[in-house]
Amino acid sequence: MTQPRLLNLAGLLPRSRANGPGTRMVIWVQGCPFRCLGCQNPDFLEFRVNQIVTVDEIWQQFQQLPDLAGISFSGGEPFAQSVALADLASRVKSVGKTVICWTGYQIEQIKLNKIPGSQEFLNQIDLLIDGLFIQQQASDRVMRGSENQKLHFLSGQITAADLVDIPRQEWIVSPKRLTYTGFPLENERFD
Repeated sequence: MTQPRLLNLAGLLPRSRANGPGTRMVIWVQGCPFRCLGCQNPDFLEFRVNQIVTVDEIWQQFQQLPDLAGISFSGGEPFAQSVALADLASRVKSVGKTVICWTGYQIEQIKLNKIPGSQEFLNQIDLLIDGLFIQQQASDRVMRGSENQKLHFLSGQITAADLVDIPRQEWIVSPKRLTYTGFPLENERFD
C-alpha cells in the first residue's frame, strides 16, 4: 500500500472568482524559498508545518463542487510541493477542469527539472504565471502582481480571451472569517 501524498497548506478557499476564469478552488501552500520584498502573503513564506492534508482530502472537497471551472495554486511556492500538487492537478484535469499556478520560478528554471516532481506538475498546468514579485514593478495587469511576471498558456484550455472580467480583488464574508484574495491595486494601501 502506498502512503498518501501530503500537502502543507497555508490556506484553502473553496470558491473564488479573482484567481482565474470561472469559479475556482484556490490552494495556498505553506513555504517559499523566495523572499520577495512586499510579498502579499508573508505569513506563507516560512517552511513550517501549518495544515497538513492529504491529496485525497482536497480531491474529495473539489469533487463536491461540480460547478468549479478548476483549481488555482499559489503560496508560498507551489513548486516546493510539486509531487503532491502534480497528483492533485492530474485528478482535476481528468474531469475536464483547468489548473492555474503562480510561481516565483521562471518557466526555464522549471524545465531544467531539478525540482522533484516539477516536470510532472508543469505538464498538468494550463496557465502558469511565472516570475518573482518585484515591488518596484507593481502592476495592475490581469493575474499578475508585477510587470516582470509572464503568462504562459501551456495547454490551450485557457487563453488570453478567458482572462477578461476577472475581478482584481475579492472579499469573502462567512460567519467565522473575512477572506481577502486577488491582487492589490497599484499604490493601494491597507494601513
